Amino acid sequence: MKNTEVSPSIISSNLLELGNQVKECQAAGAGSFHLDVMDGHFVNNITMGPDMVSAVRRATDLRLDCHLMIERPDRYYKSFVDAGCDVLLIHYETPIEVGDFLKKLEDENIRHGIVINPDTDIKKIYKFVPTSEIVLIMSVYPGFSGQKFIEKSLEKVRELRKFIDENNYGARIEIDGGINADTGKLAREAGAEILVSASYIFRNNIEDSIKKLKSL
Repeated sequence: MKNTEVSPSIISSNLLELGNQVKECQAAGAGSFHLDVMDGHFVNNITMGPDMVSAVRRATDLRLDCHLMIERPDRYYKSFVDAGCDVLLIHYETPIEVGDFLKKLEDENIRHGIVINPDTDIKKIYKFVPTSEIVLIMSVYPGFSGQKFIEKSLEKVRELRKFIDENNYGARIEIDGGINADTGKLAREAGAEILVSASYIFRNNIEDSIKKLKSL
């Protein structure tokens, strides 16, 4: 399996120090950045919009993944791409016809991935794996940072790892929610390649936290 990629989640950053913290993460070895976009409808929280993506884009040339926890990604996706997002991460549970929307992104040559919530059967997203750059498995319920890691998510990672390997697909497995050095190790052993971490990175020493995760 490839080396661990660490993707700091901006939701827990200090916005007064955003540019400096983004640069500190990059210097410590972060491989990408994770931007949690919430609309107050799909999840019970409101976070960032395209302007925040644009601000992070100006601070780094690393890949920016926009995790769209919104009811109508089909209405707003272009704003995030225009702001500098590299990969759009779309929830299987979104109320739109997700298959049609992912096909639209593919037709427009927009990099994308599929996201699955803790209570959704992993097999429901198998048909989207061949054209996805990233498959994101949520190990908490989406909406808020700082939640406890849901261990049953590891079985999803194992099943997905086997499915991808057996079919020689190129999608990378990402996990998000409650990731620290201990849970990150479990996720890596299960087959995850990208570790999204928020509180563990930004509420501790950024450099030390990223280096610990990268070493897993």
